[in-house]
Amino acid sequence: MKKKGVSAHVYITNNKIQVLTGSCVKNKLQVVNFYEEPLEEGCILNGIIMNNYSLQNTLIQMWQKNNLPTKDVTLVVNGSSITVKPLKIPQVNPKNVPGLIRAEFKDIEGVQNMLVDYSVVNPKNQDGSCSILAVLSTKEFVTSYISLFKEAKIELDVIDLVQNCLIKMMKRLKSLQNKTYAVFILDKNMLMQCLFSNDNFVMTRRSRILADPADEGFEREVGQNINSIIQFNKSEQTGADITDIFLCGFPGDSVQMFPHFASNFGVTVRAFPEYQPGELGLPEGMNPGDFIVLLGSLIRYSD
Repeated sequence: MKKKGVSAHVYITNNKIQVLTGSCVKNKLQVVNFYEEPLEEGCILNGIIMNNYSLQNTLIQMWQKNNLPTKDVTLVVNGSSITVKPLKIPQVNPKNVPGLIRAEFKDIEGVQNMLVDYSVVNPKNQDGSCSILAVLSTKEFVTSYISLFKEAKIELDVIDLVQNCLIKMMKRLKSLQNKTYAVFILDKNMLMQCLFSNDNFVMTRRSRILADPADEGFEREVGQNINSIIQFNKSEQTGADITDIFLCGFPGDSVQMFPHFASNFGVTVRAFPEYQPGELGLPEGMNPGDFIVLLGSLIRYSD
């Protein structure tokens, strides 16, 4: 029986399906349970569904095995078919915002035929502008997921975005206020990096990691990406140096690398930011860094 206020949130990565059940009541995130199911090799490539049959079977079996809710489900998407950009726009009628976004992405081929969406990050800045997270995606990408869940008889209520989920999550944590930091999320051999500065989302990028986590070269490659984002932050002149790096979704034994990175780059390195008990409730033994994206998905609104 579904608990009052508890919802299911699903994120399909390059090698597994993750599902988080929980709620967000009175500003507190409460996790009920977390599930993972591995995917057959090659099912998903950078967010694009390559093997619909296998993916759908895994999805159905996972739902049946764990008796997961089949209604009001939130899906979080990510991948190379989505373009994301933080923008400052004037205070305009919401119906005019898509036109402003298309103008911003005018250099992208076929932009007029793409889907446009946005979330409000800050409704009114000090200069009177509005900060949004603008999103551009192909119709095929979105409809492929809608069809997948429809055929699996799982009713989607919301399709959210990885970056938007991270923004919502980070805004809730008092320990991160006025800080400049980067969040790294490892998804098989893809490393997604998101930069935040003074409570603002700056940018996101992806890098391919060639070495396996068990290989010597893995630490070197991750270190190169940390150095790269530190240098990028300096070139952007965000007004502050990066003080914290959060490495999420890394294998458990990767924590041995954290002190090396901290020493080499003069930053604090953790798997997840500090949080107060009133901000996040977790069952004992759960590592929030494993499902940081889905925690942000629990928060329905970004403001």
